[in-house]
Amino acid sequence: MLAILICLLFSFYARSGLATRSRPTVYQDLPCKFSLAAWNVTRHNANSTGVPLVLGQDGATDGASYEVTSTSASYPYNVYPLVSLSDGSLRAYRASGVWLTNATALVSGGLLSWFTSALFDREAARIYTALEFHNPTRLRVLAAHGIYDRWSLCPFDGTLAQTSVVFNVSADEGMPGLGFDPSRCWAVRIQLVPADTC
Repeated sequence: MLAILICLLFSFYARSGLATRSRPTVYQDLPCKFSLAAWNVTRHNANSTGVPLVLGQDGATDGASYEVTSTSASYPYNVYPLVSLSDGSLRAYRASGVWLTNATALVSGGLLSWFTSALFDREAARIYTALEFHNPTRLRVLAAHGIYDRWSLCPFDGTLAQTSVVFNVSADEGMPGLGFDPSRCWAVRIQLVPADTC
């Protein structure tokens, strides 16, 4: 009798959806555009979304430019106010709505970088997803390679000094010449702040 009761309870638990609520829903596409924000997971946050992120300048060549995801405080120009997720790739849009910018492939210890060009095609990296944790007070978060909890903000020194998003900082400890000191970085979640109902 006890075995039957246990089976019935397990069946109810599985059908009710309670068994899967702790796992996030994974999206490779989102129907609306959004902005990016860095939610500090180790310190107090000043608002409910986190520090606004923008695409900061990271160099240029003939017909192409490179951007890096940075805090708006360290790069106060928001040329690409909206981002979208399409088939696992991140796209950035100018205020006019023009899309020429894709997030690049990402490796451990690397920056969340972007490539812009009207002249050259570059295959968009299809490694990004949005995760929804079924909590009405929590925004969707960005994952790369299925990982959402390895983002950090790191201060960079030099000519284009910015505080930028780095993926899996721990992979870079002890490597000189990276442009940042891993001990000065702090862990964040990259939140997707919807521009409209999403």
